[in-house]
Order: sequence, then structure tokens, then C-alpha cells
Amino acid sequence: MSCCKQELKKEIPACGEFQMLPGRGVSGVVYGTTVLAGNTAMLTDDSVPIPSEVQMETELWLRKGCTVIYVALDGVLAGYIVLSDTVREESAAMIDQLHDLGVRTVLLTGDNENAAGAIAGELHIGEVHANCLPEDKLNYIGAYQENGEAVCMIGDGINDAPALKKANVGIAMGGVGSDIAVDAADIALVDDEMKELPHLLALAKRMMTTIKLNLTFSMTLNFIAIGLAIPGILDPVIGALVHNAGSVLVIINSAFLLTWRKKK
Repeated sequence: MSCCKQELKKEIPACGEFQMLPGRGVSGVVYGTTVLAGNTAMLTDDSVPIPSEVQMETELWLRKGCTVIYVALDGVLAGYIVLSDTVREESAAMIDQLHDLGVRTVLLTGDNENAAGAIAGELHIGEVHANCLPEDKLNYIGAYQENGEAVCMIGDGINDAPALKKANVGIAMGGVGSDIAVDAADIALVDDEMKELPHLLALAKRMMTTIKLNLTFSMTLNFIAIGLAIPGILDPVIGALVHNAGSVLVIINSAFLLTWRKKK
């Protein structure tokens, strides 16, 4: 919005009767004119015809992996906007690190197949589901969970909010993400940086390993101490020392997590 003000040197007019249709687009009334901005499904629902020459033009952009947003004024097509996603430089390496950790990555997107395929190819993601409505994302996540798989969902849009809520762990972008997505997520990335995600997952696995080791060590030590105390081999003073020594060792072992990083 600020960029538009700088370019046009004008105030942006207020929009009334604003509506957002998930998986379709948005609509509103500006200066008495009904404005639609969305995909072909939205235009079809509102009986807005798309000329054949426009369809041919947009098809070229779609084949390049772009997303096309059609704009209609009072039921007449006024033009279209072509959008192309930009992949962060560190994203492909991050996805590869997740694969090394045994994490299966899936792309759920409302974009068309070409755009989804182009992004998935750059990020080395093998499983792609395009043209997803919010309920489609819910269904896919539910299917994975029914198969006994834990799902971590990362999103930033309004359409991602239900999926973020349903996933075992929802991660939203705190800076660029919508308010409803941030509220629905379990974790909000304040700086929108995901490059540390592989480290967090590796640290979580390491933490569970440490917990299991601590429990095993503590229970084993206690059972041995009890076995020695029954025949009187271990007196109360020594038993107390053994118990406290075990607690100190557990704390020291856990403290190593503070500086732990996975070796590359």
C-alpha cells in the first residue's frame, strides 16, 4: 500500500462491502463500482466471461509457473495481474537438511500445478498438492495423521489458519503472516527466518534421546540402590549420597543440550 501511494502520489480510496472468498479471491465496492480480484473459479461463479485472447495470454504465464489474478469491474473483465513466487536462497539447502533428518516434505498450495511444480522443483520437494482450498489442506493433513504420521505445518496466510490448527505443530510467520494464522499456530517466527528449523528439529530429537537416557540411568541407579539397601549393604547415608550424585549427573547430561548443534 505504501508503495502504491509513493508511485501514484494519491490516497488509496476506501473499499466498502469487502469480502474474502477462500480459494477464490476478494471483492469490494470502490466509488460505487464492484471490484473482483481472484481466479477463474471466482469469475465463473459471478458469470464474468474471459475472452479467448486473454485465456491464451494467461496460459503462457501459467506454463511458466506464475499465478494469474483476474480483475473485473461491474461484471466485466478489466485485466489480470501476474504474480511469481520468489524462493529464498537458503530454502533449498534447508529442505535438504530436513530430508537428511528423515523428514518428509510436502507442498500444499492454492497455486496452479505449474506454479506449484516450479517451486517444488527449486526446493527439491517431491510431493505436491496444488489448487488446494482450505478444506483440502485439512483433508490432506488428516489423512497423514490417520496413517500415524506427525504433521508440522508451516504457513502464513488466512487460508492456512485451519491447517495450522489441525497439524500436530503449527508454525506461522510472525512478521508477514496474517493475524489469524499467527493465532492459530503453536509457534510464531518473529523474524520470519526458517533456516534454523532443521536445527530445532534435530535438537528436539536429541532432547528426547537425552530424556530417555536420563530416565534409564535414574531408574537403573535407584533399583540397584534399593537392591543393595535391602540386605543392609547400602546404609542410609551412602544411599542419600548415591541418590544426589545421580541427580547431579542427570543435570550435567541435560546441560549439554545448551551448546549442542548437529554435526554437518
